[in-house]
Amino acid sequence: MLGSGLLSAHDAGMIGVVLILLVLLYGFFRYTRVGLAMRAAAANPESARLVGVRVGWMLALGWGLAAAIGAVAGMLIAPVVFLEPNMMLSILLYGFAGAVVGGITSPAGAVLGGFAVGIVENLAGTFIPYVGREMKLSIALALIIAVLMVRPSGLFGRKIVSRV
Repeated sequence: MLGSGLLSAHDAGMIGVVLILLVLLYGFFRYTRVGLAMRAAAANPESARLVGVRVGWMLALGWGLAAAIGAVAGMLIAPVVFLEPNMMLSILLYGFAGAVVGGITSPAGAVLGGFAVGIVENLAGTFIPYVGREMKLSIALALIIAVLMVRPSGLFGRKIVSRV
């Protein structure tokens, strides 16, 4: 599979780095004090502040963590796409489509949604005539619209109800 041209060494390396990063993030947010504080600050800032969590620092740390993960994503995808000012625009759209399809509230659902978007897009590009490389982004947008019409919280997301 790796040597047959189905999966290049770079693709296998990208998948490995992403899986390692997912496991590390899961462990960080699940088992460390800082990760739990970040989750608390994001979920309910007032309550987190009452128990001594510095919400401002946790939000700043969250933005820094997002920037670091974005830098890793940029380094992984730079050899694949052409280097230009808008090089991450299509990747951003695919990431957003995966998160919406899988469910914004479910991290595992977002990963599965990303796989689903990739599979549906490639199948549509293969079996639907006139969907070439130029029209692949429109498949992702159509998938976003279809999922939002059927299930607004995503396929694996759950509806968040807040009482007033």
